[in-house]
Amino acid sequence: MGLVDDIRILEAIVKTPTYRVYGVTSGRLIYRSTSEGASDIWSIDLRTLEKTRLTIGGVHGVAVPSEKSPLVIYTRDVTRGREQHQVFAIDCRGGEERKLADFTPMRIFGMAFDGKRVAFTAASEKEIALYLVKPDGSFEKLYSINTIASVSDLNEKYIVGSGMLRRNPLSSELFIYSFETGEFTVYTPRNGSINKYPKLSDSRMLFETNIWGRNRLAIYDIEEEKLSEAKFSEKDYDNYNPLAHVDYGWTKDSKIWTIGSRDGRSRVFLDGKWISLPAGFVSSVALHDEKLYATHSSLMTPYRVFEVDLEKLESRVIIDNRLPENIERRFGKAYFIKYKSFDGLEIPAYVAESNIASKPGPTIVYVHGGPWAEVADYWSVMIASLVALGYHVVAPNFRGSTGYGEEFRLMDIGDPGGGDLEDVVHARKWAVELGIASKVAIMGYSYGGYMTLLATGRYPDIWQCGVAGASVIDWEEMYGLSDALFKQFIDVLFAGRRELWKERSPITYVENVNVPLCIIHPQNDSRTPLKPVLKYISKLLKLGRTFEAHIVPDIGHAIVTVEDMFKILLPAIIFLRKYLK
Repeated sequence: MGLVDDIRILEAIVKTPTYRVYGVTSGRLIYRSTSEGASDIWSIDLRTLEKTRLTIGGVHGVAVPSEKSPLVIYTRDVTRGREQHQVFAIDCRGGEERKLADFTPMRIFGMAFDGKRVAFTAASEKEIALYLVKPDGSFEKLYSINTIASVSDLNEKYIVGSGMLRRNPLSSELFIYSFETGEFTVYTPRNGSINKYPKLSDSRMLFETNIWGRNRLAIYDIEEEKLSEAKFSEKDYDNYNPLAHVDYGWTKDSKIWTIGSRDGRSRVFLDGKWISLPAGFVSSVALHDEKLYATHSSLMTPYRVFEVDLEKLESRVIIDNRLPENIERRFGKAYFIKYKSFDGLEIPAYVAESNIASKPGPTIVYVHGGPWAEVADYWSVMIASLVALGYHVVAPNFRGSTGYGEEFRLMDIGDPGGGDLEDVVHARKWAVELGIASKVAIMGYSYGGYMTLLATGRYPDIWQCGVAGASVIDWEEMYGLSDALFKQFIDVLFAGRRELWKERSPITYVENVNVPLCIIHPQNDSRTPLKPVLKYISKLLKLGRTFEAHIVPDIGHAIVTVEDMFKILLPAIIFLRKYLK
């Protein structure tokens, strides 16, 4: 096969739609999809299954819809990728979108809608605050938070959310804003605990907490000031014993639904009863009457949307999604493993094998972003593209990854580029020793791009080449270029240990790099700014190193269109074909 064939395969995978469901209003399921080339909002009539595209050009955040209103609330980046947002609304049946209020665009990162009002948290250059947009279009700042915190729900009484409100990087608290009193209150069931994403049912908050050891769901009654563990009628949830929760919420009759996960796979539970769907990952759920709607995928099968009849416990696919047969045949098996790192800690990982690569064969250690994220058994355009093009992929969930409990996630705080980098290096070692890998490259985007450049500088002799997208280059310079949110992010990640910034920055080790690099960076990236990347490239040039640099114009860190994803991946696959195969 030639390069043209590789490009055709890449195009087919990148064009494979992704899906996420949000809720039901006016008899329509609201979901987001890339089926027409951008991450846009759609609705589907649940009687006729007729689909309506509501937005064009890509959106960023979407609020869970309210059955009290036909409106869908969402944010758009109005600055060509710099992630400065405005809030918009559109009728779920179609029509013209409208901007809800006039304010200076900000980075909006948490939003909720109760059918009348929109509450959100946002960061300007100088502060992080809680805001409210009212039906008449008025816009009001309710409270200056000035730490990482995000709205997760609101009703007629309260706005609630969570974040590092005590400014302790090892804890997370809940906040409650009362419309009646105008008071902003911080609540934690125990100092130093992790508490996240409260969802409201009248005065009760359902949230995830680690106060009982493993992550569990708890209920706090705001008015009665009473805390209790969430209890269920059925035992399936307790028997499954999840390590984390992808999402959760209340039904109309105050039952609890949740998506629980462990070892990179997830299950849906309603009042503790397992709602059976294929093995893999359920990533989003919406409930309406006696029906449940869920998006499901795996590393080898793209997203589909299921409808489950909760009375008959029967399911059907209402939005299907298939790869061409000639591409499906290229996928081998995907499986979960654990390997030991430098200090004996077991690191969970997923392996995705290619049917068209030998064993041992060309292998890519794929490093996820975040760092508070994971590679699970769900569809990833980047991983699927690599496997289809003839590479085995080993994707470590290094210390600091989500999905494996708070103790594991917090191991990265105060040590980015330390133990997590060693975990990535030992993923390569495992792949070689187990006979999967011959030549090995490292590749990642965002924090994964950062790890790629740090790994090729700190351990230059163990990689064949590296592909780094949207990378952190210099923590100190990035801090100076960041808005209030990302300044807080860096402070939290390093736990205030600024003395580590230089030691953990890839630019410190650029002279050690002796393998080919492919650097891909969005021009308007405001999370990992371009300016330090250009300095890194200039140093590579002066040193006479082999590298490619691709600056993608007019896009930002978040990839919202199929075309932009193609622009990111195309240079990567051309580069890997030359230096890894």
